[in-house]
Amino acid sequence: MVFFGGKDYLPLFCRLTGRYQGKRTVFYNSQRPPEAPGCELRKFETSRRTNWHYQCAQDFLDGKLPL
Repeated sequence: MVFFGGKDYLPLFCRLTGRYQGKRTVFYNSQRPPEAPGCELRKFETSRRTNWHYQCAQDFLDGKLPL
């Protein structure tokens, strides 16, 4: 399971997927890694600050961000 979104939505993602037994990967774009217990954190490097997660999701779909 992969999370593409802003930090405000991350706590909800963690609560909704907390019992999921598979791998959970969280892409982020902040200086400090977010709190996401049980998730693999992957920093997405971009100069975009607004809507960066759209570019991240597209790069993932294009095969540029293998898991």
